[in-house]
Amino acid sequence: MHNNDDDFKVLPQSGSKIEDVILNFDKLLKSKNLKRILSDKPSNEGDSGFLYKLALNISNNSKKLYRKRDDANFDIINTWFSIIENKAINYRFNSDFKKNGNISFDDLSNIAKLSLDESSIHWIDDFLLNNYGVILIIERAFTGMKLDGCSFCLLDGTPVVALSLRYSRYDNFWFTLMHELSHVCLHYEQLTTPILDDLDITCDSEIEVEANRVAADSLIPRKYARTVYRLKDSPSDLLSVSNSLNLHPIIVAGAIRNKFKNYYIFSELVNSINIRKELGIDD
Repeated sequence: MHNNDDDFKVLPQSGSKIEDVILNFDKLLKSKNLKRILSDKPSNEGDSGFLYKLALNISNNSKKLYRKRDDANFDIINTWFSIIENKAINYRFNSDFKKNGNISFDDLSNIAKLSLDESSIHWIDDFLLNNYGVILIIERAFTGMKLDGCSFCLLDGTPVVALSLRYSRYDNFWFTLMHELSHVCLHYEQLTTPILDDLDITCDSEIEVEANRVAADSLIPRKYARTVYRLKDSPSDLLSVSNSLNLHPIIVAGAIRNKFKNYYIFSELVNSINIRKELGIDD
């Protein structure tokens, strides 16, 4: 096991000006999210050292992320992503696992089937790491942050997917996870540049359309889609049909709500599991 302080020197990298790092360090110190940010600090680091490393990450990521997100949310998204990246690097160097990162369409289907077991949210990170070499990080969104997840690769090629739990529903957790894993499956070679996903926005870019389609098909196989969507007009049959198709009823209900953009139906069912509460992550 490595001491990560030996692996990562706290020095600006090429293209990252010391003035930018200091400016971002000062922003972190004055941030209303400072307490929350420091809660992610490893036990073997001091506050200043942790914040300086994070400021360095933020500075290095500014250009990399600029083309992806150039709205008013950029600063908090950059901070969130930089925390994710820092955690992933530390995890990679302090954990022993076989780097793989290869995920096929069949793998996606098999992973999606784990949604039948509601306890899977507690061990899906270990499952992905041990079976596919994918690091999953769950880092709660900052207040007002318009982002659901991201996917990217570390410098050694290790794929990382992250979820913000902006929405705390079971169906949203699984769709976002499968969307990010679909990027690993379909777009691995492009993940040297992070993909940041706000799934509330309809995006017609090819890679997002592909990831949406593959994620949806992995959770609700296409051969069942017509049967599932008919349940809009016969909601009393949802539980029996879901059981007969071996699909989780909340996943089915979420798919119907999204398909018809009707977020009133099945509300009690889809809100019956609070992911943040189940994972012990405070709102």
